[in-house]
Amino acid sequence: RGIGRAVPVAPAAARVVSALSRVLLEQSGQCEREVSSSLHFPGDEGDLMELLGNLLDNAFKCWRGRVRLSAGLESGAFLLRVEDDGPGIAPSDCSLIGSRGARLDERRPGSGIGLAVVKEIVKAYGGDLEIGESELGGARVCLTIGLANLT
Repeated sequence: RGIGRAVPVAPAAARVVSALSRVLLEQSGQCEREVSSSLHFPGDEGDLMELLGNLLDNAFKCWRGRVRLSAGLESGAFLLRVEDDGPGIAPSDCSLIGSRGARLDERRPGSGIGLAVVKEIVKAYGGDLEIGESELGGARVCLTIGLANLT
């Protein structure tokens, strides 16, 4: 892993949101995207699509009508944050997230590997994954990949 060809984030995010919207969004709502058109992911396009797909899929499955995707560069790192206004994740359950097969909500479809895949990709890039509470009221998943880690 590392910097290969930098991949534009905004078009990839638009493709993922469009695909998930057709499949998952049975209710009306909005997906806010705060991604600069000049922002590039410092790695492989397949990895970016996996990250966006898994994080947004989880957010759309839990939302009550609002999801926010934001990405940018901050303090020498690439940041990607996905938030929703769903029920959120109890702080005591945050440590369980990211283990293969671990599922907190058995009522919704899924295999329990999405966040494990995200965690593995972020780790391969030398990054960090943080799960917490969103200001929207639900969950917030934030990944950070230091650009210095990739050279």
